Amino acid sequence: MDDDDYWNTSETKESAFSFDDVLSPQEILAIGKKACSGQSEDSVFNSSNINSTRRDLVPLASLVSPKALELIVLAQSGNDLKDAMPEQHITVAVTLRRLVLGRSCSLHVHRSMKSKTELLDGAIELGDGNAILAIVCFLLQTLNKKLVHELLSSRPLALSHYVGYLHSEGKIAELTDLLTMLDRSSEAAMFQFEHMVRCHGDDVEALLRKSGNLQKNHFTQPHVDGHYIKMLTDYCKLLEWQKCADKKELRNKSSLRCLSYCCESHWHEGAGNIMSPLTLCQRQQITPLQYDWVVLNVHANANKWDIVESLFTKKNWFGRTTVSTHIPIETLLSRLAELKASEHIMATCVDKIQSNEERIRLAHKYKIHSVIAESAGKQKDRSGLFGMT
Repeated sequence: MDDDDYWNTSETKESAFSFDDVLSPQEILAIGKKACSGQSEDSVFNSSNINSTRRDLVPLASLVSPKALELIVLAQSGNDLKDAMPEQHITVAVTLRRLVLGRSCSLHVHRSMKSKTELLDGAIELGDGNAILAIVCFLLQTLNKKLVHELLSSRPLALSHYVGYLHSEGKIAELTDLLTMLDRSSEAAMFQFEHMVRCHGDDVEALLRKSGNLQKNHFTQPHVDGHYIKMLTDYCKLLEWQKCADKKELRNKSSLRCLSYCCESHWHEGAGNIMSPLTLCQRQQITPLQYDWVVLNVHANANKWDIVESLFTKKNWFGRTTVSTHIPIETLLSRLAELKASEHIMATCVDKIQSNEERIRLAHKYKIHSVIAESAGKQKDRSGLFGMT
């Protein structure tokens, strides 16, 4: 039998070109989890043996729910009914299948409350975000808004999708109404605040005006978190300070960025002056730890080590220099090393540590020879002296 006769026989055609063996969803999800036939675990083609910067593939199960995948597999198998059917015969299941597969369908054939609720619950069960959003929007068109909000309040997944949709589309008024009706006033207020800052950028005057309105209309609602109220109050104070400072580079910047500017340009201003670092700290309730950290970085980066030393060290009753700072000592040492501080300053910091072992460990870590020598001398440890590098 020649080649043409072989391939034209009916038996060969059936065995070689059978498309009836459609993979199940479980088999599709398993693709990539096991080696192909003829490929051993130690094969050079095994992905674990290839030096590549390509990240691992995302599991299919994390992208599509098993039930949605079943619909897709059914459609690809050819067993799915694609023909148009009379409107009165279109069931919830048919509509959901068409939504998931991206086919055209009319949601308006579902007129009863029962049918609409089943649509929403079916989409949630399938876990298809697009279907959920399409149905929620349909419900808002055909039902009372309050009724839709009640439906969403008992369906967290649908509510989450809808909140995300409103936020991404910038529909803040609708989002605020929804969250307020659901007694989530704190979230509504924060979405309004975020939207205000995004829209008005560095326009301090507009931000001040809008912040006042926001405070009256949203941050006075019941159940708004007290932390959020304080945050907005502090933000308004900062905007007022920025308005007085009248520096373009400081508009709508954080308190710490403003403090950094004051330390750089107005370090010697006395307390009470609007640009004094101490005045800003008091006004914005900047913590001592934050103040110390900003001052350290600003003056060390400017090579003003005399200011750093005068601020972080002091003399005790016995005339010995000690460190006075709110920054944890190991964090301080690490940062000083990065900023290329002198050995004298580093040694002063290490001397503050009570534990002798810890002091020696850090002295070796940061190569503070004076501390190593002093500790070795006290312990009469000659090997410690010779171990300095």
